[in-house]
Amino acid sequence: MRPIFHTRPFAAVPWAVAILLAAGACSSGGPIYTFQPTDVPLRYALSSEGGNDIETPAGAQGATYSSQATMTMEVGNPTDAGTPFTITIESIVLETGGDFGGTTMDLSEDLAGKPFTGTMAPDGSLTFAEVPEFARDNLSISDMQRVVSALLFPLPPGGDMAIGSWAHRVTLPMGGGLEGESAYDGMISMAGDTVWNGIPATLFVSEGVVLMEGSGQPQGAPSEIDLVNEVEARTLYFWDHARGVLLAIEGSGEGGGDISTMGFSMPMAVYSQLSIQLVP
Repeated sequence: MRPIFHTRPFAAVPWAVAILLAAGACSSGGPIYTFQPTDVPLRYALSSEGGNDIETPAGAQGATYSSQATMTMEVGNPTDAGTPFTITIESIVLETGGDFGGTTMDLSEDLAGKPFTGTMAPDGSLTFAEVPEFARDNLSISDMQRVVSALLFPLPPGGDMAIGSWAHRVTLPMGGGLEGESAYDGMISMAGDTVWNGIPATLFVSEGVVLMEGSGQPQGAPSEIDLVNEVEARTLYFWDHARGVLLAIEGSGEGGGDISTMGFSMPMAVYSQLSIQLVP
């Protein structure tokens, strides 16, 4: 999983909305290990939760988050550059809580029906060609790019399962009012056959590290914040190999680093969980 961090004064609240289907006809041949072009949008439901704990000079302080969203995904015909995609958020609600206070933000009206388009390269790296304008409550379009990216992941190059394992790399803007990048560097491999909601599926596992480095002065922060975090992440992808359809994603991440502000450097622990499922 590629955790998404929303930064508030003295804290970074992770909300993995990370990312990465009833599409296409059943194949009359063998298993399909490539995203198939969609005739109709594929609809997913997403939920995530997690939080962080910071050792401040005044003692330990924590923050929590949860999020709920629905999104649709459309996939085009592959090109030399990769797989074209269009992802549209239908609804999204974020909740935060803890020692820094709590908020509930329904961003559905801001984002519903506004597409994110781009291309996913064979290693999972993303190039966005179209993104809607968005800025609200210390969130930006960078944060929303991280939301939609959760649906996308690289399948074996050329659909060849004999490869064994292959690179999974995604770099996105830090977001949360900070300048910088969040980079996931991992490997993905096939873990065997399974069943998801009665559907025979192939299970893929991606394991790697998310390195987050950001700095800036988010709205409401008393001074500039510098954040460095390293999170070990593991994500399961359930793939319908008969139709070439993503069925579900289950991910988790845990790690930490430091957050610095006003001359203080404070240790920070981070944890998050993500679940995405196909809506029939």
